[in-house]
Amino acid sequence: MHVLAISDQGTPAPAKGYLRGTHRVVPPEDTWQRIRPQLARYGVTRVADVTGLDDIGIPVFQAVRPASRTVSLSQGKGLTPAAARVSATMEAIELWHAENPPPASRTSTARALDLPYELTALDLAEGSLLHADLPLPWLAGEGLLSGQPTLVPEPAVRLDHTYRAEWAPPLFRTTSNGLASGNTLAEATAHALAELCERDALARLRARPRSDWHRLDLGSVRDTDCRFLLEQYATAQVSVDVVVAERDPACFEVRIRSEAHPVTYTGAGCHLDPAIALTRALTEAAQSRLTAIAGARDDLPPVLYRTAGDRPLVREDLGTRTTPWWDAPAGGDFDADIRALAGSIAARTGTEPIRVVLPSPTGIPVVKVIAPGLDFDDRTNVSSGAGRYRSPDGDAR
Repeated sequence: MHVLAISDQGTPAPAKGYLRGTHRVVPPEDTWQRIRPQLARYGVTRVADVTGLDDIGIPVFQAVRPASRTVSLSQGKGLTPAAARVSATMEAIELWHAENPPPASRTSTARALDLPYELTALDLAEGSLLHADLPLPWLAGEGLLSGQPTLVPEPAVRLDHTYRAEWAPPLFRTTSNGLASGNTLAEATAHALAELCERDALARLRARPRSDWHRLDLGSVRDTDCRFLLEQYATAQVSVDVVVAERDPACFEVRIRSEAHPVTYTGAGCHLDPAIALTRALTEAAQSRLTAIAGARDDLPPVLYRTAGDRPLVREDLGTRTTPWWDAPAGGDFDADIRALAGSIAARTGTEPIRVVLPSPTGIPVVKVIAPGLDFDDRTNVSSGAGRYRSPDGDAR
């Protein structure tokens, strides 16, 4: 039984009980005990520790789901093996829910509905044929600031990459942006919002000239866990650059590269607490590199496997401006985080984000949050010239 946020059923959300590298209601060991008996229900056949395939030492796990309609391998990372194991497994569980959304509550055109947002402000596919008179199936959602019920197009929620014999018009980009799970509904919602803020911040970062970018002064970082991760990279002789994409909420992009493996792998993280944001970005960069080393994903670009001699180690030009470390602790509960993150999105777009709760057969809270008007950065970022790669499973855990 999970406790919902205040806006859900009038019951205050529990305080955060675990704060190391992430904010959760309970430690990852407790979450694992809850979800482990349910793995077969979601088609997860194996959860593997792949940390030792690389010499960085930051924990990375993989969860295998062979019958997936999207990707059969989900990655997870964390400060501890327990956190990485749960991260990978919850990623797999989230994808199962997005592949199996609830039945549509109705079918209608957008023009016939009183929507509080512009349909074309959603994340559209390239060459989208979406228009207001196209009949669509709709799912029930709610505004995260007003609590008002609204509707969201089902194709904007569903993830399904299986082959279809019949033609369907391109409508929405099918990504896991805003898909998240948690120990409680409020926890899942806060993580979904942070992911949306991250993707938007990265898109805006890409639109700026590099001369305007700010690198984080790594010598000024005071957080103990972040310092530990930076030392892990230094010991493995891996160079680290951190770009500040946004300050409120904090969003960082980490870029790692080494003589032995001269591809620039990236990771990103966003959180109201800069220490959590940087921890996420640092661990995700290690996950990105391990994803390529393991080679088990079927969506890895061939550029990753060019010989090292084809790619001399050249440090990227990330500008000369630097930003010192800053502290900005998050709230003590997830309701406060939801209000802050949803408010930040609404201030940028003029529209509150909308949450769709994905029913779970085992009671694990999973949500898809839609944020009309936000920009999104592609999750996989590869350049044959610079050799940059970000894991497709980059997330906001």
